[in-house]
Amino acid sequence: MFSKKLGFALGAVMIFLAAVAFIIGRPPHRDARIYPIVRQYSPYTVENGLGGLKILSKEDPNFKEEPDTVKFYARLQALERQWAQKHLKLEGDTLKILDKGGNVVKTVPLKSAREKRFVQEYYGVK
Repeated sequence: MFSKKLGFALGAVMIFLAAVAFIIGRPPHRDARIYPIVRQYSPYTVENGLGGLKILSKEDPNFKEEPDTVKFYARLQALERQWAQKHLKLEGDTLKILDKGGNVVKTVPLKSAREKRFVQEYYGVK
């Protein structure tokens, strides 16, 4: 009923679409030294469930988001950026992490221009 060429064409289209979805859905670059330090103070955590990845809040037990796979990391970054606007402060080559009251909880010296650029681009902190 179907020719071999049609089968190969459908297979190629499926592989192409899977590759495009993979490229679009991959997470943005995160600095290996700075991101884990800041993540300790971020209110958002990622949990793996049966339906996929979930974003939960440490502060609000009712907060739970389950964005689709392609938009997951973009949504997580948007939430982290929103939090960072109030809780991260960049002063020269030093990153200050603030609590809810605006008090400095941790001071992180940035060792390179690459780390500073990561903070500015990923978290949107100027």
